[in-house]
Amino acid sequence: MRVRFTRSSWRHRIGRAHAMHVINLVEPTVSTNERGEAEYLWVGEDDRGVMLEIAAVVVEDDVLLVLHVMPRRYRSS
Repeated sequence: MRVRFTRSSWRHRIGRAHAMHVINLVEPTVSTNERGEAEYLWVGEDDRGVMLEIAAVVVEDDVLLVLHVMPRRYRSS
């Protein structure tokens, strides 16, 4: 499966390699978004030890479209 990143996924300036580290090593939580699509959420440490939150959906031709990459410390409890 190919992985593509939206422009908005770079808002917090996390590099692709750091995001891919989490995607490749952590099992995602799968839920359904408001459009009925499967949405994947990864929460895990990247190769630097920074806890990341990554959200993505699968779009045409088996492309994983990453919508959101953010350090978990920005998430309010």
